[in-house]
Amino acid sequence: MAKVIYRDKRGIRRTHVLENTTTIGRHPRQDIQILDRVVSKEHAVIERDIEGQFFVRDLGSRNGTFLDGDKINSRTRLINGATIGVGSTDLTFREDPATRDSQNKVTIHADGLDSHVQDRIAQDLSARFLSEDKIDDDSVLRRDYEKLRIAHELSQSIGVETDLDVLLEKILEKAFELFPADHGVILMRLEQTDRLVPMVVRGRDDSMGVGDVRISRTILNEVVEEKQAVLSSDAMKDDRFSGAHSIILGNIRSTMSVPLLMDDEILGVIHLDSTVESGAFTRKDLQILTGFARQAAVLIKHHRLIKQMEEEIVVREKLHRLLSPQLVEEVVSGRLQLKKGGELRRATVMFADIRNFTSYSENQPPQKVVEVLNEYFELMVDVIFKHEGTLDKFIGDEIMAVWGAPISHPDDTERAVRCAIEMQEALTVLNANRQGVGEQTLRIGVGLNTGEVVAGYMGSTKSMNYTVMGDVVNTAARICSAAGPDHIVIGHDTYLDVMDIITAEKLPPTELKGKSNLVDMYRIRGLRNRPIHPTMRNPSAS
Repeated sequence: MAKVIYRDKRGIRRTHVLENTTTIGRHPRQDIQILDRVVSKEHAVIERDIEGQFFVRDLGSRNGTFLDGDKINSRTRLINGATIGVGSTDLTFREDPATRDSQNKVTIHADGLDSHVQDRIAQDLSARFLSEDKIDDDSVLRRDYEKLRIAHELSQSIGVETDLDVLLEKILEKAFELFPADHGVILMRLEQTDRLVPMVVRGRDDSMGVGDVRISRTILNEVVEEKQAVLSSDAMKDDRFSGAHSIILGNIRSTMSVPLLMDDEILGVIHLDSTVESGAFTRKDLQILTGFARQAAVLIKHHRLIKQMEEEIVVREKLHRLLSPQLVEEVVSGRLQLKKGGELRRATVMFADIRNFTSYSENQPPQKVVEVLNEYFELMVDVIFKHEGTLDKFIGDEIMAVWGAPISHPDDTERAVRCAIEMQEALTVLNANRQGVGEQTLRIGVGLNTGEVVAGYMGSTKSMNYTVMGDVVNTAARICSAAGPDHIVIGHDTYLDVMDIITAEKLPPTELKGKSNLVDMYRIRGLRNRPIHPTMRNPSAS
């Protein structure tokens, strides 16, 4: 088996089994998608030739493809352990010498035969264990003991294996210990498809090579569609498979094919065959292999759940830095979808900055500065999450938050404004506590702006963060800079969205850095039908 191993943008180790053609690039349709700004949409391709050797080829990418540190200019052969460099991602090529030609030696042959299999074992029936008081047949007791023995031996020999490729290899290795097979193949169903792909294939004597392994699609369809284990004691002569060319060409005399079934879900198929002995497998062998496959399916499903949990842990950790706990649960559960990649969104962007904090920091020990900031940030983030905003980032003592990306609400602008007002109120309470212990108070200026932004994951494949960009963001930062201590200043589009719920004064058109035209801004005095907070009163207002 040949594969590439790499770490994705979240740092999770990935293994991709190579087929005849494997494409690499930034576009979602690529077999291996690498989210990196320096990677082209269609960057490179790994190809296998008719002899089973693998080559890498650059597809005219902007920044090139590298092999072991050297830029390649033509189709270049891969050897075991070679490193393919695509952007900031390194993909390590791995190939098992004993099975290098295995995958291309497995052929799922279309027979054109509407077969009817008479010898079959239903997985759900053979999985049942009778209670002790209902067992009146020694053969039932022996059968159940055999199931337990196989399950015990399989779990003991495999243990807790976290690499799927190694897990499948060990499962097939154990199958060869139990059954007189000449060839064995484990085919896995690609998730969310009906496609079966040979993942592991081997012969009893690997030193002689695997040879040409042919699997009948007739038999596979029977196994997958009916979820039945299928036995052919002499496939060459069995009338049920007469005309099945893949059996005849492979000279297969006995086959066993059983589904890897877990909770009525087909994970894959274990297929064993014998080309030497007619009747090599018995019905009892099929029963034992059926139980064996059930235990193997449990291990494979367990492996998938572990990987899923690892990914969810990483996702949760990142989302908790961006979203409120309620929204994190909605996203992780799948009820809300986060779209990756840049997209246009209408959003309200907030910047909140502590005034004169630089001069305050100069007169304080670093540990004290960190302590004050952590206390302040903790309070402000709680308020942002209460109003279901997205925490974008901390910039020194400044906070950037967004409403409308990645999750949008009809009243995002109102949520942002209410949040800004509550942040000022919360800071008043914090300052009262600080004054009580003789500490200096903090004062912040807040700026908000509304409009169209580009939202998405940005950065390198090793460190990516969700953020928003565009003129609306830059203007929001400039508005914040223009806001005085204890003031909340908003842009014109933000004002239009909330003018019915706030009281505000229009400021003189202001020249902001980086803007060619004067900008209309408004200072919020409070919410309508609600007392105006003392820090937001305009003494000169009537």
